[in-house]
Amino acid sequence: MTTYKLAIDTGGTFTDFCLLGNNGELYIAKEPSTPDDPSLAVLEGIKKIVQEKGIQPHEIDLLLHGTTVATNAILEQNGASLALITTKGFKDIIYIGRQNRPHLYNFWSLKPPPLLPRNMALEINERILADGSVKIKLEDEEINAIIEQIRETGVESAAICLLHSYINPAHEILLKNALKQNQPGLSVTISSEILPEFREYERTSTTVINALVKPLTDKYISHLERDLNSTGVKSELFIMQSNGGVITAPRARKQSARIALSGPAGGVLAGIHLARSTGHKNLITADMGGTSMDISLIHNGELRFTTEGAIGGYPLRLPMLDIHTIGAGGGSIAWIDAGSALRVGPKSAGSVPGPACYDLGGQEPTVTDANVLLGRLSPTDLAGLKTLKPELSARSISEKIGKPLGLTTEEASEGIIRVVNASMVRAMRVVSVQKGFDTRDFTLVPFGGAGPLHAVELARELGIPRILLPPYPGVTSAWGMLSADVRHDYSLTCFVNLIPDIYAEINSKFEQLIEQGQKELGQEGFTGPEIILARFMDIRYKGQSYELTLSIPGNSLIEEDIRIISRRFHRLHQQYYGYCRENAPMEIVTLRLVATGVLPKIPSRTQLGNNNTNISGTRRVYLSGSYHEIPVYARQDISPGFRFEGPTVITQAGSTILIWPGDHARCDRWGNIVIETKVQ
Repeated sequence: MTTYKLAIDTGGTFTDFCLLGNNGELYIAKEPSTPDDPSLAVLEGIKKIVQEKGIQPHEIDLLLHGTTVATNAILEQNGASLALITTKGFKDIIYIGRQNRPHLYNFWSLKPPPLLPRNMALEINERILADGSVKIKLEDEEINAIIEQIRETGVESAAICLLHSYINPAHEILLKNALKQNQPGLSVTISSEILPEFREYERTSTTVINALVKPLTDKYISHLERDLNSTGVKSELFIMQSNGGVITAPRARKQSARIALSGPAGGVLAGIHLARSTGHKNLITADMGGTSMDISLIHNGELRFTTEGAIGGYPLRLPMLDIHTIGAGGGSIAWIDAGSALRVGPKSAGSVPGPACYDLGGQEPTVTDANVLLGRLSPTDLAGLKTLKPELSARSISEKIGKPLGLTTEEASEGIIRVVNASMVRAMRVVSVQKGFDTRDFTLVPFGGAGPLHAVELARELGIPRILLPPYPGVTSAWGMLSADVRHDYSLTCFVNLIPDIYAEINSKFEQLIEQGQKELGQEGFTGPEIILARFMDIRYKGQSYELTLSIPGNSLIEEDIRIISRRFHRLHQQYYGYCRENAPMEIVTLRLVATGVLPKIPSRTQLGNNNTNISGTRRVYLSGSYHEIPVYARQDISPGFRFEGPTVITQAGSTILIWPGDHARCDRWGNIVIETKVQ
């Protein structure tokens, strides 16, 4: 019997679907997103897939979902009404933050507005010290007073972050239980459950973010589960996390901050799958959709993570894939600033009204309009979704950009492309050059609906010699989710000197995390070899404010392991910061455990290639100041082993590839298009 695994990625403009059968058959689809209620696009897409494939809903036995619900709630600050409860004397932590500026030399940069007004930060008289001992006991009178204050405010959600609760959570747990008992409908988040680590500001910010998005995410996921059941889909629902793993729907509803980068994570997983299957171990992934571009770096076939992430300027200190996002997508709006300079983004036309060429009421010129006007996109390239109207693009670009700047429509369009490309190149340097990596050692993997159109120009500017385009660029983030496993992250703050005789203490502390990880995965149905545990340490030189994360052996440590870890830390510090201090004392700050529950992997095979590589037509494309009549190929007709030279356009459902003059391309045995760029 054929069963299916369905991945759904909700984007700002389109919702993407990848249906993979256990026989390797892959089916892809797109549906315009419905921002007011993202589940509508999800359900509509599932209904169409079931109907067009002629399958029964119950044959979908695994459903993975990447959602922007939490992300949008943070960025737009339209989450739940909430209150923060903290130790007396520390209510201003969330407002003071850190003294560092987001842009060092910009003295006029502003902090994002607080996620809650100051009068909603409530204090409670209790105090736990840094060693976990209780200095001021939490009394019943204090608890009752807080309960009454919360009741009077009428908030939907409460964030509890008490001093040093990462080392002793007793007071937080006591307060949470009391609030839930007296106000069952109140959503409560405590910091010792969401982030049991030191650094009060980051821990408070992360707890507040979870409290902000939790009621909204809980409502969305619970309604989606109900609606899925009504369509006949009985599969358990898994939600994509920011760390590249998935979690069960009930866990996502409780720890909603973990899915803040849910959508972009799927694209990075696609990159790691490509790195391991093709042998290209160093990749820069660039997911350019309708609203934004998400960029990540893979080095030596390994994902890169960070615990110093932020969403909309708000610290979110949870393990997440190191993804850099900018407002540069196909729907990014071109505009002229007060100094008469051409700018593009970050504002986007989205899916409604969308670019002018969509003919849905959009009047502003966008990157998509520029590509249409230059012939890089044809009116039928989004067949099945929309028929584009170049005359509307021409009118919008001419009126809003061309005439004010004294440019022809072609010059204005080319200017729009150059400006947005420059923004994307700067963003790619953030994850590569600024982290000590040489872009000449990497392969660019562009995807999303717009990524393949801009790939060659980006690679040339960065000196990247090779581009790898996956078989289905338009839905690569959803495709990447098909390789996801369940992942739980655990951490334990532990300040100890990194010296050889500390190994026994470290082993003992890791056992606590391992027991917790195995227990929770076991409750979710994973056993034996399905459970994989990986251990990490946050280490720094004594006196430093920030640390580096190193993987450590999975077995019990011995003295020699500590010496090896020390040497690896020095080398990593040298790479990141250009120096190391081999004689300086080091200390461990945090122990981390990643517990993975392996989900079944359905084998896939490339569906591309029918041994017909005839040119499907030609297209008049504006390149480097003049028009060229260039050949067009249909991607589904390109077989592995086929070679061709630019200029060439390759079309397929969901995306269009543009190969420039002087570049050579081939189709590898996995169905990827590999372009060798003419690096300047």
